[in-house]
Amino acid sequence: MLRKKHIAGLLAATALASAASAPVKAQSIEELKAQLEALSKRIEELEKKQEKAPKVKKADPAFSLGTDDGLFEFNIRGRVLADAGWSSDSDGTMNKDTTELRASRIGVEGKAWKNVKYKFEADFAGNDVEVKDAFMQYKSSMGSWTFGQFKTPNSLEEMESSLNTNFVERAAFTDAFALARMIGVGYGNGGDNWTFNAGVYRGSNDGSVDNEGQVFAARATYGGEFDGGNWLLGGSVRFRDVGGDGDLLRYRQKAYLHTADRLLATSRIADKDAFYGLEAAVQYGSLNVTAEWAGLNANNAGAGGRDAFFYGGYVEAAWFITGETKPLNLSKGVWNRPKIKSPLHEGGMGAWQVAGRFDRVDLTADGVYGGEQDTYTLGVNWYLNRHTRFLANYAHVSIDKAFDVSANGADGKNSADTLGLRFQVDW
Repeated sequence: MLRKKHIAGLLAATALASAASAPVKAQSIEELKAQLEALSKRIEELEKKQEKAPKVKKADPAFSLGTDDGLFEFNIRGRVLADAGWSSDSDGTMNKDTTELRASRIGVEGKAWKNVKYKFEADFAGNDVEVKDAFMQYKSSMGSWTFGQFKTPNSLEEMESSLNTNFVERAAFTDAFALARMIGVGYGNGGDNWTFNAGVYRGSNDGSVDNEGQVFAARATYGGEFDGGNWLLGGSVRFRDVGGDGDLLRYRQKAYLHTADRLLATSRIADKDAFYGLEAAVQYGSLNVTAEWAGLNANNAGAGGRDAFFYGGYVEAAWFITGETKPLNLSKGVWNRPKIKSPLHEGGMGAWQVAGRFDRVDLTADGVYGGEQDTYTLGVNWYLNRHTRFLANYAHVSIDKAFDVSANGADGKNSADTLGLRFQVDW
């Protein structure tokens, strides 16, 4: 793209050449002034066009195109999560040695006319195409409105990107209670240390029933800073009604790893449910601690038509041996990715993090024996740089009262051990 002075010089040279080739007759001062004024206007027009043209604004690590006036922006996004896993149980019903592409995503996001943001991302893992986020968002001084498919605003663990979590798998209740993306309309607002998001939804992109029911969800967070760190408190709710044509709701969970078997499960037992969640997080120096508790009331799912109450929760802590900080983003109510002090490409050793978590989910209540599952997880994470890392997790799973799952035997008890490895890169 030509610079401003090159454009001016080219036009001036063109004008002088035209004047030199004209018939040899005196031109008035006024004619020359008029020509120079026209050239000046033309230069200004070209400069304005140049300013509006898209430019490469950054590359961290993918490039971003945008205009200086902030009206338009275009970003390419993607990620690859490659996993290996080993899992076995004490009852001898599970013995797995597996690999999988847990995520293989490509997408775009950006701005269209400044106030309108957009995002589209598709996942090609498992040789299937699954639409993840696909939405547009309008921002104003009164908050933002989002239309399309996106996550319901529930749980700090679920709202945090899988690129930033401390462990290979999220806490058990997020999957057991089916926190997920849905198609709907959402509203969001917030400040430097608080957030509020709510939305109404009807099914997801892969839904096929004529009446998809309805879902309402909302989440609020509030946080603050102290010497050496910050803190965050939050809560969320979700109310689901499957509608007349939808399948009844069921609740189930795997033995930690995504490729392990489900040793905890109920049958399809409810047409409505209500989810309630509380969350807390603290970052102090290189240490980050998170805890959540969630309860779910399944309508008419218990014996005698009574409601069945299930619950889950976890507490986890992670510490960077190499001194990095995983920051809390109080204005978004989520954890951010850490900045790496000595990445490998600069001759450093990267960042090393150790983590531990206790996780429980209970799907046993009022005549429903989906089971109780306690999971103890240890992890070691190596960040090569800000966008690349290796994760290694060992988890021991203890199961009780899971009489509704045949794999656990007549006593409803079982235990499992899993080892999960992940290589991750995103752009």
